Amino acid sequence: MRGSAAIKAIATVAGLALLAAVAHADEAEVLSAIRAKALFFEDFNDGTWSERWRHSSDPKYTGRFGTHKAKEWTNQGLRIPDKSKHYGLSALLPAPVEPVVGPGQPLVVQYEVKYNEGIQCGGSYLKLLSADPDLTPERLVDSTPYSIMFGPDRCGAGKVHLIFRHKHAKNGTVSEKHLVGPPQPEVNDYTHLYTLKITPDHQYEIRIDGDLRASGSLLNESALAPPLLPPADVPDPEDVKPADWVDLSVIPDPKAVKPADWDEREKIEDPDAKKPKGWMDNEPKTINDPAARRPADWDDEEDGVWEPPQIPNPKCKKAGCGPWQRPLKANPAYKGAWKAPLIDNPDYKGPWVQRRIPNPHHYEDPAPLSSGVAPIGGVALELWTTDSGYMFDNVLITRDPATAELALERLWRPRYDAEKKAFEKGLKEAEEREKERKKADKEKARREKKARRKADRRGSEALDQLVDWILALFDKGGKLEFAAPYARPLTEWLRDNPDGIVLLLGVTPLMLLTFLTLYRTFGPSSRDKDGEGQRSRAALAAAKRTDAPVPDQEDEPEQEEAAGQEDEEAEEVPDAVPLEGAEVEPEPAAKEAAVKEPEIEKQEEEEEEEPTKGARRRTRRAA
Repeated sequence: MRGSAAIKAIATVAGLALLAAVAHADEAEVLSAIRAKALFFEDFNDGTWSERWRHSSDPKYTGRFGTHKAKEWTNQGLRIPDKSKHYGLSALLPAPVEPVVGPGQPLVVQYEVKYNEGIQCGGSYLKLLSADPDLTPERLVDSTPYSIMFGPDRCGAGKVHLIFRHKHAKNGTVSEKHLVGPPQPEVNDYTHLYTLKITPDHQYEIRIDGDLRASGSLLNESALAPPLLPPADVPDPEDVKPADWVDLSVIPDPKAVKPADWDEREKIEDPDAKKPKGWMDNEPKTINDPAARRPADWDDEEDGVWEPPQIPNPKCKKAGCGPWQRPLKANPAYKGAWKAPLIDNPDYKGPWVQRRIPNPHHYEDPAPLSSGVAPIGGVALELWTTDSGYMFDNVLITRDPATAELALERLWRPRYDAEKKAFEKGLKEAEEREKERKKADKEKARREKKARRKADRRGSEALDQLVDWILALFDKGGKLEFAAPYARPLTEWLRDNPDGIVLLLGVTPLMLLTFLTLYRTFGPSSRDKDGEGQRSRAALAAAKRTDAPVPDQEDEPEQEEAAGQEDEEAEEVPDAVPLEGAEVEPEPAAKEAAVKEPEIEKQEEEEEEEPTKGARRRTRRAA
């Protein structure tokens, strides 16, 4: 243990010295330092990468990788260009690499992944292919043996794979050992760095962007499924729990009785509910659709008896149909489902445990990775994705953790920082654009509001001028001064409510139309007709009493009054028989008729001229 600790300390010091030596070196020097300590390194930054990497010639792998410079990157990286294709690309290592070799010689696998166009479902992991004399990149398929598989896989929840392909030392079977509880991958569009470290004492670490996400001992039975080494004992398959084994520690009290007043009804009928007025108990809720017609090609033998489809009964819309039932309401006395209280089970025997027996496949192996995991002979990207734009870069296999740390600080971190800075800058610019947009919208709304106020002010001034002009017509010296007493309520209201001119202008045409209609119905022509009838009746009555000629129906209203007065006087004078030889006084009515006879003749002449005058008056009114 002391020797191992000393080796670790020496390695740490050496790593710090390496970092210090290249702290101020340029990128070329950094790459040179990384290659010097790497068992395998690829940055895809020149055209020679295709000489080291080969696509699979299997017809399944139709996808072809290419190189591309992602945004915020300063050099090229490997890129998946097309969606929904299988990709197979691999490169051989200069020499086979053992998973673990000895103290101070861990295995470090590290590479960068970027989802340049997002990710929905797809793998972005590495397969460290098992060394074999027959291993060739062109013959890569999904069943090509690998020693370790490591990296993110995203379909559904996703996980970072760590799988060992291990060979059993006793029976020679090969099985995959999967990490239990793997960490979740990063799925944003930043470039992320995935690092796997396996030490000679079978400890493992998984880091993402330098942060530890998972660690532990691979020899722990719960670390991998199935375990890296078979357990010493296993459950006895012949040991079965007895049928009468009681493993319930408590049971319901068999003597418990539900109380008589315990109410388990959650809902009860509402006693206050009343049947709606108009409810039709004998009316069905649905009826045959009267618009339905039996199809012409319907065959009763093959299709059965045709029945029209049902529709809601329209009679039920008003109140309801069918047997009426009271609605349910929450039961205020509800106590829930009754359960008997629990008591200790007198027959309890405790939990049953299956007997274990020695595992016939168990064996001891102090270094199962060295003995059971084949050496690494190549690196492969054997993937299928529904997406495009996955980027891979700076694939590194080394035994020097300091070299991996150097790649993290000098290759990955500048990219990540640049992407983060660009994102934050873009976010800030977007926020500024949003602020400017809101400011512009606010300024636009302010200008529109100001314009509306100005327009309203101009309109208000115009209305005020119109109101002043209208009121001036009724003032002293105005053209409508004679009508001022009659229009005073309107003018006073208009002075107090100048905005009312809008309403006034709106209803004036309707008022004029109403006035014309009333004028035509009840105007002078209508009154003339009524006057003619009254004058005709008065003239006939006077003529009967005085034997005077009946005047034309065009008599003036004064004649109607005179006729009325004559009728009254005639009724007041009693009948008298004159004496013989006495001078007979003519009756007052006759005197008045004799006196007015010349006047009547004059009126008749005027009445003959009345139609002409009426025509002239109507002409003036029309004008």
